[in-house]
Amino acid sequence: MNERQERFCFEYAASLNATTAAIEAGYSEASAYSQGHDLLKKPEIQAKVAQYLDERRLQQARQFTLANDQAISALLEIISNPRAAAQARVSAAVAILDRGGHSVINKSLIKAEVNVNELSHEQRAARLAYLLELARSRRIASDTPGDAGPD
Repeated sequence: MNERQERFCFEYAASLNATTAAIEAGYSEASAYSQGHDLLKKPEIQAKVAQYLDERRLQQARQFTLANDQAISALLEIISNPRAAAQARVSAAVAILDRGGHSVINKSLIKAEVNVNELSHEQRAARLAYLLELARSRRIASDTPGDAGPD
């Protein structure tokens, strides 16, 4: 594979447009359409494009994981900040539950036996952990397997 073909593979993986990739790789605009079409028929080109696409997917997955971790950390900071508004802490907890695939806690199912304003930070954290576990267990109990169809 020559340098121009290698560049075509890289550009095609970025744009998914053979004509644009051919032009970016240095082929003339007049022949870019046919060059791109012909290049994509070659097995070595297809393999290299697949490699670049796999690398891009992996990079995007890493970036998403990092962004997700940062978002969770920010939400946890809000939840644990005793000076944050109660609504902000609740919204952050709901966002974490939502990201984890858990349903939001139904307030009518929880019997408030204590005033949360009278709890220490550690007691609030323990209560939140308990409620999260309660919501998770109810979600698991309510999950039913999908219709698998006939055997």
